[in-house]
Order: sequence, then C-alpha cells, then structure tokens
Amino acid sequence: MRGPLAAILWGCFLGCSWTWVIGMFFPVLLVRDYGLWGWVVFAVPNVLGAAAMGWVLKNRETSLRIVQKHASACRWFGLVTVAYQMYLVGALAGPMGLTVAGMVMLAVLVAGRADHLRDTYAALLIFAVSIGLFIYAQSTGKLWTHLDPAAFTGRLTTIDLYLFAPAALFGFALCPYLDLTFHRARQATTAGTGKAAFTVGFCVVFFSMIVFSLGYAGALANATGHIGLDLARLLWPVLLVQLVVQGGFTMAVHVRSLTLRGNRRVEFGLFITLALGLMVGLGVLLMDGEPGPWMKWTFVTSVTELIYRMFLLLYGTVFPAYVLLCMIPTYRQVSHKAKLIVFAAAATLSYPLACVAFIANRSLWVLPIFALMVTARILIELLPSANPQPPAPNP
Repeated sequence: MRGPLAAILWGCFLGCSWTWVIGMFFPVLLVRDYGLWGWVVFAVPNVLGAAAMGWVLKNRETSLRIVQKHASACRWFGLVTVAYQMYLVGALAGPMGLTVAGMVMLAVLVAGRADHLRDTYAALLIFAVSIGLFIYAQSTGKLWTHLDPAAFTGRLTTIDLYLFAPAALFGFALCPYLDLTFHRARQATTAGTGKAAFTVGFCVVFFSMIVFSLGYAGALANATGHIGLDLARLLWPVLLVQLVVQGGFTMAVHVRSLTLRGNRRVEFGLFITLALGLMVGLGVLLMDGEPGPWMKWTFVTSVTELIYRMFLLLYGTVFPAYVLLCMIPTYRQVSHKAKLIVFAAAATLSYPLACVAFIANRSLWVLPIFALMVTARILIELLPSANPQPPAPNP
C-alpha cells in the first residue's frame, strides 16, 4: 500500500494498537510519583522510539527477516501484551467492561477477517471515538479544569526522576521491534508510506491519546492514594468507555497478528493467556484492598498497582534486553543460541533488580541493571564467531 490515505489509515492503526493500558493508565502513576515531568519523560521516548521503527526498518523484507528469525520472542511479546490488557480491564472495569472489550475485539476480528485494510478503518473509528470522548469530557469540565499545581508536585525526588528516564528510554526505544502489529504495518506499506505512517501514527495519533491521559492523570493521581477499586469508581463513564473500547481493539489486533499463520500452538497459548489474564484481573477486582503487612516493603498503594507494575517491568527489562542482546547485529556472526544464554542470564538478574527499583522505591538499583546490560552486550561481542575462518593450508 502507498499514498497519503494509506499512511493515515496505517497511522491510525499503529497509534491505536500502541495505546495499551500503559498509555491509558501509567500516566496516572507517573504524575502521582514524579509530577508533570514524569509524563514528559514517559511521552518523549515513547513517541520517538515507536516512530523511529518505521525509519530504521527501511523495507518490507527487513521486517519479514526479523519476524522469521525472532518468531518466538515476538509471540511471547504479543501473548504477554494481550494478558496485560485483559488484566487491567478486568481489574478496573469488571465483568461488564470485559464483556464490552470482548465484543469490540470480536467485532474487529470478524469484520477484518478477509481484508487487513478493514482493520485500519476500524482503527480510524476507534481514534475518532477516543477524540470524541476527549472533547466530551473536556466540555463537561472533567479534564484540564481539575489540574492544579498540587497535582504536579509528585511524591518522589528529582533524583528518582533522573533514574527513571534512562529506564523509560531503554524500554520504549527497543520494545517496538518485538511488536507484531508494527511489523504487520511495516510489511503492508512501501518504504515512503511506511515512514509516513509511523510518523503520523505516533507523533499525531498516539500523542493525542497520551495527552488525553494527561488530562485526567492530575485529577486521578491526587484524588486517591489507593490505585484500585477507589480509582475505578473515580473513572467517570467516559474514561471507562475508552478503556474497554481501546483495550478491546488492542487485544484484537494483537490476536490477529499472533494467529495470521494459523499456528495451533500459538492459538492454544493465546487461549491460556486470555484465561489467565481474565482470572487474575477479576481476582484482583474481588480481593483488592489496602496493602497488607507483606506489602509494606513496597510503595505501591494496592494489589492492582503491584501486579500492574510487575507486568510493566517486563517491558522495561526482559523484552528490551532481548532486542539489545539478540536482535541488534553483532560485529561478528555469533551463534543465536549463545546469545540466548547470555540474554537469559541478564533477564533473570535484571527483572528482580527492577522490582526493587520501581516497586520497593530504591531507584539507585537502576544503575546495576544498566551495568549488567552493558556487560552482557560486551560479552556477546566477545563470544567466538559462529563461522570461524578455516585454517590456512600449510605451504
């Protein structure tokens, strides 16, 4: 596909497929913890990192090679992403919200079954609905009118913000290369149209979505210290509608990207993922309360937030570590199996460190994570070549 219309349609598809429960909910936590600058540090690498993929992958063939070589990692990324959406929609919106999200997902899947282009028109509709909700919420005085200086003070220090910034850059700059919906868009467009689609999708469509989230983040972040059931009650209907409609679309496009090749193992894994996400989300909805004694070591305010952050940290450690260590080309050709061993060790060590840094609020623990990643990358570069040169014949 090529041309301005294709760029706009695929831009809407990309922007809406990237509007996860991260873009719709994480700004609330960021404004609460870091103030306005927390949202800025989140938004800039998120928008620019995702948009850059359309320029880094210069053509369809490059994307195809990545997906073929790293198929398992891309599938795991998609499965975890679907479970993440299912979890938070269940935890905040409850059974009714999950039902609506499921209906949206089913509608998108069925409507676009024979023609991928229909998914882009569905994305255009979803984007229009979100903008309509934004305008309606603003007209009723439920967004920016609630913002005041106190909403942007944050509860953490400037040092904490400085340490969060490289973590945000690491995750948002690298995670897009595992997203099958991004690869789908890149493979469906020409070089020029792909660049335009990624630019429009993230610098216009997705940016509009997270500006929307900033509009209610200040109000919700300070309205309650308990991010869970209390927050769900504060989310007025317009935001619940966006959460379930956008969540349903996001799940739908990831489901389609996972099942395009008809892999039965992927379909079974997807079923298990949906079931687990549903059970965890509804379970948290039913039992959520003030943190018990076992959570006093954290600075989170509810079980909902704890599990949310545990999901989120996968996108800040495990997935970007795979891209850094296994996908970015090395100076010499190195065995992929050897890379996977180094990656497994780095991911196993970095994830608990990230939990200490961003759940137990020991931000300085970010530093050993980056030291670990740099060391792992250097180690991969020093590994023996997978295709050593044959010895020179004796004279």
